[in-house]
Amino acid sequence: MRLDVFLKRVGICKQRALAKDLCEKGRVRMDGGRAKAGKGVAPGRTLDIDFGRKTLKIEIIGLPERNYRTKDGEAFYRIIETGESDLFS
Repeated sequence: MRLDVFLKRVGICKQRALAKDLCEKGRVRMDGGRAKAGKGVAPGRTLDIDFGRKTLKIEIIGLPERNYRTKDGEAFYRIIETGESDLFS
């Protein structure tokens, strides 16, 4: 499954275009390296996402077959860390 599709399906991003834009701007890292929108995701991988004012680090634990609301989508990932972004500091 593509990274941008995963972010949309689990409800982290409301639109796939937004997920793709975050990837293109270098705000998504997979396992420590820069991640492109089309990169494949799999359980066990970690994602660092910088939304501008906040950051989110997650571990993928499953792949959804359809779109979920944010609350229901959390069944497919584990939050490792959340925080404030240092982008505006």
